[in-house]
Amino acid sequence: MTRLAFRGFPHLAALIAPQLRALPLIVMLGLAAAALEGFGIGLIIPLLGIILGNGGGDLGGFTARLASFGAGMSDSTRLVFTGGAIFLLILLKNVFAFANSLLNGLIYGKSGHAIRCALSDRLLKVGYPFFQTEDPGRLLNIISNESWRTSDAVDAVLSIIINACAVITLFIFLLLISWQLTLLVTLALIVIQALHAWLSMALKSASREVTTKNSRLASQMLHLINASQLVRMFNQEGFEQGRFAGASEAVRRAAFSLHRRLSGLPSFTEVLYAGVFLIIIGGSWYFQMSFPLITAFLVLLYRLQPYVRNLQGAYSRLQSFQGSLEAVEWLLDPAGKPAPPAGRVSPGDGKAPIHFNSVSFSYSGEGEQTAVLNDLTFTLKPGVATALVGRSGSGKTTIVKLLTRLIEPGAGAILLGDTPLSTVNPADWRQMIAMASQDLELVDGSVLENIAYGQPGASRETIEDAARKAEAHEFITALAEGYETQVGYRGINLSAGQRQRIALARALVRDPQILILDEATNAVDGLSEAAILATLKQRAGRQTTIVISHHRPTIEFCDEVVVLRDGRLAGQARLENIPSRTMDGLYDYSAG
Repeated sequence: MTRLAFRGFPHLAALIAPQLRALPLIVMLGLAAAALEGFGIGLIIPLLGIILGNGGGDLGGFTARLASFGAGMSDSTRLVFTGGAIFLLILLKNVFAFANSLLNGLIYGKSGHAIRCALSDRLLKVGYPFFQTEDPGRLLNIISNESWRTSDAVDAVLSIIINACAVITLFIFLLLISWQLTLLVTLALIVIQALHAWLSMALKSASREVTTKNSRLASQMLHLINASQLVRMFNQEGFEQGRFAGASEAVRRAAFSLHRRLSGLPSFTEVLYAGVFLIIIGGSWYFQMSFPLITAFLVLLYRLQPYVRNLQGAYSRLQSFQGSLEAVEWLLDPAGKPAPPAGRVSPGDGKAPIHFNSVSFSYSGEGEQTAVLNDLTFTLKPGVATALVGRSGSGKTTIVKLLTRLIEPGAGAILLGDTPLSTVNPADWRQMIAMASQDLELVDGSVLENIAYGQPGASRETIEDAARKAEAHEFITALAEGYETQVGYRGINLSAGQRQRIALARALVRDPQILILDEATNAVDGLSEAAILATLKQRAGRQTTIVISHHRPTIEFCDEVVVLRDGRLAGQARLENIPSRTMDGLYDYSAG
């Protein structure tokens, strides 16, 4: 059943399969609970026989054996004994049903946990270019919403299995009581189920629509949070509220459409079941069944009906989760997604020169390729501070992403000495690198946790030393809780300059072989920047530093400058040796 339910979703099926080891026990408990209920209802026959003063008439086979239950006892003793047996069977049935419910909840919880962890693992291991092309709102919706609906799909499958066990068992009891009436019921149920399945098919498209609208709403939610300052600065609250309301209304309409179809099915089948009841009444008269027999049959049928309806409801819910299953399966499936960087070669001590040999790179989007780097050749010398200079869009940040192996060259090669960087173990390589950038956010935690993020396990002394080098220790100790102060979401509790200094401390605590500063001090005051640069100069000759900055003092601290123009090399030399015409229009050296 589970394989059938998740057919077409191989990654989900493989993920859920280990959580279903208890499935045979669920089936056994379901069959046992239904059997106990069936026997309990069957004992109505001798109970009514005692009350009506007959032994069951012309009953035969299974019903005759039920009618003879407690034979040999006095009527009063037999009445109490039979009633007690019915009560005990019902009690045991509910004990088994409770155990089944606990197992169901356990599997549901473990399946949801496995799905969410697998989605997190996929996001952490997929190649970085994936995040440059995919809508963050879609990804957020899959993790926060569709993953839970996929867990609900697992619960629906379990519900189908449990209710199917009850339906099969009680159906056997109906056959044993009257195969003629059971045949009539079966034909009616087949018609009802066929109509139900036909109507449920429309739930798939409605489910996909809900998933799509939810993704757009999630994108709008992210925008309201991440662009909160922008919205207020340009008085766009009304406009953004309108956009959000529109996205929310689209979700409401899609969800209501799905809800309307789901809600209509039970009402439709309820009417059909009323017809089945009338068929049973007419059939019992036609076949001249005794009152105890028809009573037991009707009670069994009455108890069978909710299981059948639950079965149909679970099937409908499973159809309504189609869009969620497709969304989660898409994210779990590595096909069509960029792979993470590979490589097994050791980077050595990281002190070899880094050669960019005829490197080209283009970003893909909307079916087009946008060239960023064109046949770029230059060398980053070990132990040297090098500034990357050029207009916005000239490829400076792309070079950093290539160097850290977030992306790979489209053409050409990057060499670490004589070793292609593409063959170097990316984890070992990045362990030698630390980066402070205006694009690298703080994590939600304390100041201490944010600095230690750069070197897990670092001692308090090492962390405070890194903070002093980043000119952050003084303001940190002045905070209400010092290093234990919570920075808030994306560091919202701190000023821009404070965030930058903590980010720089996070990079320095690693004591990296290669330090990358991408606009890392553009929000820091002049005195603090001067102190930071004095610290960075102490790295000269020992470790490599790569700097992208709009501040002249930062560039003057560097040993060499690489000038970029339209993704090509315009010059590389010491700053004083680069002709002024090469720098014209590319950089503002008048600003402090």
